[in-house]
Amino acid sequence: MTLVQKILDITDRYCAARGVTEGTVGGIIFKNSRVFPRIRAGGDLTTSSYERALRWYRDNWPDGHPMPADIAELPILKRKKNATK
Repeated sequence: MTLVQKILDITDRYCAARGVTEGTVGGIIFKNSRVFPRIRAGGDLTTSSYERALRWYRDNWPDGHPMPADIAELPILKRKKNATK
């Protein structure tokens, strides 16, 4: 599975668990509701945007729904104590 496929899979799972659209989630994470549709159409994401999305999913994963292991176990999600973002 590619990283693009992973982020879209995680997005699909989150949207299903919360009952929201990917446009809503993209608007929250990126302040742009068209990010995920653009990726589905063959667009791309920067590494920092990818990491931002994974951090957001980890911090906001809905209770009562198992968090995908690829979010919970990624070391890039460990925040530095003095991080500003």
